[in-house]
Amino acid sequence: MTESKPRIKVQDGKVVSTDSLTNLVTNLGTNRDKRSHSSFGYEFISQMELEAAYQSNWIARRIVDAPNEDALREWRTFSGKDAKLIEAEERRLGVQQSYLDTCCWADLYGGAAMLMVTGQDLSEPLDLEKVKKGGLKNLVVLDRWDIQPTDFNTSNPLAENWMLPNSYMMVNGTQPIHYSHIIRRTGARLPRRLRQFEQGWGDSRLRRCMADLRDVVATKGGIASLVLEANVDTISVKNLQTSLAGPQCDNITNRYRLFGMMKSIVNLALLDQEQEKYERNSVTFTGLSQILEQFMVWTAGCAEMPVSKLWGQAAAGLGNTGEGDQNTYYDTIKAKQDGQMRRDLERLDQVLIRSALGHYPEEIEFEWRPLYQASGVEQAQENLAEAQTDDIYLNGRVIRPSHVMRRAQGKGTYAITDEQIAAQEQIEKDQDNGEFDDGKGLPGFSLGEIDGDEPGDNGKTPKEAPSA
Repeated sequence: MTESKPRIKVQDGKVVSTDSLTNLVTNLGTNRDKRSHSSFGYEFISQMELEAAYQSNWIARRIVDAPNEDALREWRTFSGKDAKLIEAEERRLGVQQSYLDTCCWADLYGGAAMLMVTGQDLSEPLDLEKVKKGGLKNLVVLDRWDIQPTDFNTSNPLAENWMLPNSYMMVNGTQPIHYSHIIRRTGARLPRRLRQFEQGWGDSRLRRCMADLRDVVATKGGIASLVLEANVDTISVKNLQTSLAGPQCDNITNRYRLFGMMKSIVNLALLDQEQEKYERNSVTFTGLSQILEQFMVWTAGCAEMPVSKLWGQAAAGLGNTGEGDQNTYYDTIKAKQDGQMRRDLERLDQVLIRSALGHYPEEIEFEWRPLYQASGVEQAQENLAEAQTDDIYLNGRVIRPSHVMRRAQGKGTYAITDEQIAAQEQIEKDQDNGEFDDGKGLPGFSLGEIDGDEPGDNGKTPKEAPSA
C-alpha cells in the first residue's frame, strides 16, 4: 500500500518540497524509516585545522599542490618578436612561482591575492599609462587572512568588481589598497549567500576532502595497530584468579615476565605440563586491503584526481596503462588554465608587459605549453609531420619561409635569431616588389595573387635571371 504525498507544503512558514515515495507497510519514507531523518548540514573547518592537515599530512598537501603544480609546470609562451623580453621580465619578478603560491593558498584557504607593487599610490586606482619600462617592482603573495575587504561594490553592476570589494586593508595595517592593484584568486565556487558570508572569497578545496581524508587516515592507522598485535599469546593457569589475590601475585608476574624473555631470546617456551596451557591467537587481515582501497578511490574522487596521481601508484587492472585517467585529469587541468588562470594572468599582463616593453602591443597573446610531455620517438614523429606539412604549404605558396622560421624559433629547436628572421622577411618583401632574384630564375610571389596570375605578376617586371 502506498500513499502519494503532495509535492510541496507549507511548514513553519516555509515552502518545503516533499517529493518522496511512502510505503505504510514497509515504513519506507515514514518517520520510522531511518533514511528519512538524514539531511545535509554545513561543515565549517577552522583555518588552524586546514593548516595542520596541510603541514602534517602528505595526502592533504598533494590535494592542494599537485593540480596547481601540474597546471603551471610547463608555464606559457608569448607570440611576437618581443616574447623573449617578456619572458625575461617574468623571470626577474618570479611570476611563475608567485602565481603558483597564490593558487595553492587559494585552494587551501578559499582565497588569496597577488599585490602588484608599481610605486603608485595604493589607495588610488592603478593607472596603466603610468607604468613604464621596469615599472613593476615586485609581486607580493597574500592569503585571504592577510588582507581584509573594507568596502563592497553593491551599487554598480557595470563595474568589473560587481559584488566584490572596492578596497582592501592589510591585517593590522592602515594602508587602504584599491582593488585594481590586486590580482584576486578565489577557491572553489560557492553559492551567492555563502560567498557573501565568506566576504567574497570561495571555498577551500581541501575542506571538502577533510571528512574522507580523516576516514582514510583513521583506517590506515587502525590497520597499523592491528599489525602490532597480529599475534596474541595466552597462557591458561589453573586457579589464577585465586593466586593473584594472594601474596603470590608478584611471583606470578615475575614468572611470566621471565617466560616472555626466554621465548624472545631462544624461541623456547617452558611451561608446567599440568598447571599451564599455552595458546597463540592470530589476527586475520582478510578484506582490510579492499576497504582501504575503496577509501583511497573515494578520496581521489573528491580531490578530482586519478588514484594513480594522488596516491603515486600504478594503474590497476590487466592492460590498464592509466592513460584514460591521465587524459581526464589533464582535461580538468586544461579547464582551469583556460578559465580563472587565464583571466588572472591577462590582468597581470597589462602591467607586466608594459614593465617589460614600455608599452602594450595589441597583438600580443600567450598560449599554454602542452601538459603532456611526449617521448623521444613521439616527438620525432611530431617534428616529421610538422616538417612535411610546412613543406607542402611552402610549395603551395600558402606560407612564407619566415613563417616557418618564426614557429621554429618559438619552439626553441634551433637557435634562430630575430635578425635572421628580419633578413628573410626583407627578402620576401623584395620578392613581392619584383626587386629580388633568388638565383634560380624565379621571381618572388605575392600572397595577393589570384585569378590564375603568374607568380611575380604584380604589375612590375622582374629582373632578368642570371645566366647559368
